Amino acid sequence: MGLLDLLVREHVAPVMRGAGFKRSGRTFRLIADSGDQAVLGFARHYVDPGATVFEVGYRVVPAPYWEWTNRQHCSSGQVRDPPAFVLAAVAGDVVPPPRAAHLPDSKGRLRSRWALREDNRHVCGEALAGALHNEAIPQMVHFLDRTNLLQEFRHPSMPVVRHLPLIRLEILLRVDDAPCHEIEAMLADVQPAGPGDDFAAWVRHRLATRDVAT
Repeated sequence: MGLLDLLVREHVAPVMRGAGFKRSGRTFRLIADSGDQAVLGFARHYVDPGATVFEVGYRVVPAPYWEWTNRQHCSSGQVRDPPAFVLAAVAGDVVPPPRAAHLPDSKGRLRSRWALREDNRHVCGEALAGALHNEAIPQMVHFLDRTNLLQEFRHPSMPVVRHLPLIRLEILLRVDDAPCHEIEAMLADVQPAGPGDDFAAWVRHRLATRDVAT
């Protein structure tokens, strides 16, 4: 077993399992009652022959957002669960402390890379487990509450990347239960992303389907 898989087994899996996440290889997933998902995964970088360099990132994927982005597959029932590092509503990184970082003095994107070696395996594993327990897991659980997710988009306060305009996120989070006239009012404020943007049509179709079902 390689160093990274050993680290995942010994230090990551117990922490994630304790928080209710299900494991598949190097991917960990927590699904809320709403169907929204938090997905954490590992990305390996082959940039240093003397170390196993990797990133740890998480994504929060609301169920209606995933159905929208995979709308061409929904009718056939072929939509798979979102993978790690997919484009999502919210993306976050688990940033290593200097003692476990590949480039501890970097100020940019490279600062999020971990460096695992035989001689620092336990130090790195303990640092990662602590970062997951104290920061990443609470953030993911926080964002699985749709009220909290909307609040973060309205008033950003956490070190995450937000990939959707607020108005689109609010529509997606409310499309299954808000009154139709409220959704229509919000659709009036949506700026098309391009000539082929069928977001409004998809939302209206979902509203019509919802009303027929009820």
